Amino acid sequence: MTWNLRLVNTTNPEYPDDKQIEICEVYYDQMGKPLGYSTASISGEDVQEIRKYLMWALEALEKPVLTFKGKKNGN
Repeated sequence: MTWNLRLVNTTNPEYPDDKQIEICEVYYDQMGKPLGYSTASISGEDVQEIRKYLMWALEALEKPVLTFKGKKNGN
């Protein structure tokens, strides 16, 4: 299983006018299909690891926003 950071539509279906997207860790199957996601947390052992994570977050801004059916973690 692989993962990367992506923008995910986390709008609550009960309040569709209150649109919201988040940077999340998205997990993929062996064929590259998104399976689910979890909240992203910026942390690391040192400044370099945090810088790398922030660069991945910037890369996520260049990709389409994902929408999952169901709840967090693809459930």
